[in-house]
Amino acid sequence: MIEKVFQVRFDELDAGGEIPATAFLKYFQQAAALDSAQLGFGWKDLIKNNQTWILTHMQARALQTNIKLQDVTVNTRHVYSDRLLSRRQFTVYGENGTPLFEGSSWWAIIDIAKRRLVRTPQHLLDLNPAQPKELEPEENFKAPLPAEAPAHTLEIITREEDLDLNAHVNNTHYAAWAIQSVPAEIRAGKRLDRILLSFKNECRAGEKITVVAYPCGENAFWHTLIRQSDGKETARVYTRWI
Repeated sequence: MIEKVFQVRFDELDAGGEIPATAFLKYFQQAAALDSAQLGFGWKDLIKNNQTWILTHMQARALQTNIKLQDVTVNTRHVYSDRLLSRRQFTVYGENGTPLFEGSSWWAIIDIAKRRLVRTPQHLLDLNPAQPKELEPEENFKAPLPAEAPAHTLEIITREEDLDLNAHVNNTHYAAWAIQSVPAEIRAGKRLDRILLSFKNECRAGEKITVVAYPCGENAFWHTLIRQSDGKETARVYTRWI
């Protein structure tokens, strides 16, 4: 487990002067990287064996409204691993200790050269607690797209500054693009209450991405992000607004 304090920057705030969900997802990522390194499974440790972590899916929810500029503390911990996936949980606290944001993420290790998953190392499995603590229930990431007509379509061209250490688009950008595809009249006066992200195919710089938002209930959407070069889905995202 690790606790990391982040000094929120002005350039991370939204137009309303609040800390957006995408900023918290970036803090999740940074804290996870630091905790993995502390446990001996960080990027520098894995790359020696031509391996790296990949994020498979993630869920998160806001616990407060109107989260203004302040330092935040991210608590993250590895909660268990199975044969292929490892899971960690996150909680973000404000300056007065109030929980602001929480979530879970699922990760796998991939062999970079062979382009396939590898089994979780035994010394990571050995970190599993004998009596697992209560876990946040896993949401349904496999729900089909709604039959309704799309509410909005957005075109994105990926940039080099969107890439991560693996030269793929960083997962936090998929969240930002999905959020941007929600019709403005829905986002006006509301906040993101819940987000689910499922990552399917990597994307590099210079790609054209079509983001399609399908309504699935009051103020909720499933978003599909399609790579125009081959028609493959790069990510599937769910957002709910209140």
